[in-house]
Amino acid sequence: MIVRPDYTVIRLSDQDSDRLQALFERCTDFFELTAGQPPEPTAARSEFTDVPVGKTPEDLHFFGLCDSQNCLVGTIIAVQQYPDNQTWWIGMMLLAPSHRGQGIGKAFYQGFEGWLGQQGIQAVELLAIAANAQGRAFWQSLGFVEIRQTPPRLFGQKTHTVHVYRRRIPGSSP
Repeated sequence: MIVRPDYTVIRLSDQDSDRLQALFERCTDFFELTAGQPPEPTAARSEFTDVPVGKTPEDLHFFGLCDSQNCLVGTIIAVQQYPDNQTWWIGMMLLAPSHRGQGIGKAFYQGFEGWLGQQGIQAVELLAIAANAQGRAFWQSLGFVEIRQTPPRLFGQKTHTVHVYRRRIPGSSP
């Protein structure tokens, strides 16, 4: 997966939970917006076992984006073949604040999508909370289309309406 020459994408495992936790702590703004509190000290470790019903931890895929100093500056956490066999679900995409607004997130996502296309995957789905207008605008700028909204639900200490988005991978069959 190629993003930009000065960045590398690596696969993360539970052995990388400390690196992922450090990224979470640099992205406190996301956790405050979503849950009303900073990430729990075990948030990253929990990600490696937190799966949707019917899936196993083996269905989770963790991609890390590293800068030229090998510092983890971004992540995409995805569930394979969810909610159907031709779709992957992005459970989380984070980019360290110092790397936002430079096209790096777009390039990271596009590299991920290109890799999925090579695997024969047809679509990507994800959710964004209503309060995350900037995040929703980001996904829409990449061609994601809202397919539904859910009733308000609790995330940590906050309640949010959820927007579910879908993007068909170009060149995939319907």
